[in-house]
Amino acid sequence: MKKHLSRRNFIKNSAGALGCLLLAGCASGEGRKKASPNERLRVAFIGVGGRGAALVKDLVPCPQVEPVAFCDVDDAYASKSYKLAPKLPKFSDYRVMFDKMADDIDAVAIATPDHSHYPIATWAMLCGKSVYLEKPMTRTVWESRKLRDIAKQTGVVTQLGNQGHGMGWWKDVAEWYKAGVFGEVVEMHNWTDRPIWNQGPYSVPDGKEPIPPTLDYKLWLNVAPDSPYSSKITHFHWRGFRNYGTGAMGDHACHSLDWFYSALDLGLPVKIKTHSSEYSDFGWPKQTSSVFEFAAKGNRPALKLYWYDGAQKPAEVKRLAPDELAKMKNGGAIVGTKETVVCYDQFGSRTMITPRERMVELKKSNSLPPQTLPRIKESHARNFVQACLEGKKATSDIVDYAAKLNELVLLGTIPTFFPDRELIFDEASGKFTNEPEANKLFLSRYPYKKEFLISESLMM
Repeated sequence: MKKHLSRRNFIKNSAGALGCLLLAGCASGEGRKKASPNERLRVAFIGVGGRGAALVKDLVPCPQVEPVAFCDVDDAYASKSYKLAPKLPKFSDYRVMFDKMADDIDAVAIATPDHSHYPIATWAMLCGKSVYLEKPMTRTVWESRKLRDIAKQTGVVTQLGNQGHGMGWWKDVAEWYKAGVFGEVVEMHNWTDRPIWNQGPYSVPDGKEPIPPTLDYKLWLNVAPDSPYSSKITHFHWRGFRNYGTGAMGDHACHSLDWFYSALDLGLPVKIKTHSSEYSDFGWPKQTSSVFEFAAKGNRPALKLYWYDGAQKPAEVKRLAPDELAKMKNGGAIVGTKETVVCYDQFGSRTMITPRERMVELKKSNSLPPQTLPRIKESHARNFVQACLEGKKATSDIVDYAAKLNELVLLGTIPTFFPDRELIFDEASGKFTNEPEANKLFLSRYPYKKEFLISESLMM
């Protein structure tokens, strides 16, 4: 125990990242090492209620995984996961877990609220642990860039938990587009029924509601400012509140926008304009609609992507029957000069050319190209395990792929606060060029509690 506490104190007082890396014994980004010398990956699970329960259910029985610890701030919320491996050590504080068990952990799976992704993931990476991190990767653009840099410096294996990227549907779209199946893109649409949680112009809770006895609320708050407990926030509804979550777009778009982003190699937008319903200093709006513009790239022309949340949809999509559109709570469409391709949920599921009869016709005539992009056979989480054991990059590697997707998503949340004004983004400078106030929203809206960070150098 003293050994690991001394390590933590040393890291906190280190002048720079190099001291952290040498102390933690991390591999460099150029020389990625296997995350475990063993045949099984020793995984600690941080946040095991909610989405974390699905990761536990997938990985605990995995033959290549040796589960070593659970960490959650609420024993009642985590109880179903605990039952799957009842003998594992249980912690409420990830800092204590790393202090006691750092030498017994190869990797962590993090499925906590957005505001605690950055402090937990940086703690793990700077202790040399590979990281599976649920989406969105971070709560702010600044955190996203910082986490990308740390992932690159440490060379640990990373995976963003946008499991649709591990599936083959966006690759179908990429292959069809390259082969010219749907011609040049005319427009793109993405719609969702999110938020399905409390979201809108809420104020700070009044503090009248007692904290459940099983919940360590101070640990749940993590780096966020102290504020009264409310069951309208914890555990499921925090996504709609600006101190903790990133609203409908932050929750949804690392899945749904990736279907366009990866298939068409969009990169970061050059312009974004958003129309928003009412919001507060504490709560995200119930509805937004946005237009993203992307610059021309290679032989591809400039493109526009239309985003709709709060159960809004496009008025029409060319070649998609109105009754079919009406049934799709979540979906996307790429309208081309020749064909329209649609998906039926946030992951790209049931990607097809519409109408269905046209898809059948193209298949029968062998007009669709063969699959050339590699597909994975295992689940997204097990792909991470395999990458760790082989010392390879995972499918949604943070450095080369996920950090930029995450930044696209978070950039999309910022025009919410400049309604109906077009913001111009310059990727070279990493800033909005026509609205300096917008760049302030790259940072956290509150100072972090430094005790939850492994090093004070990770403060803004």
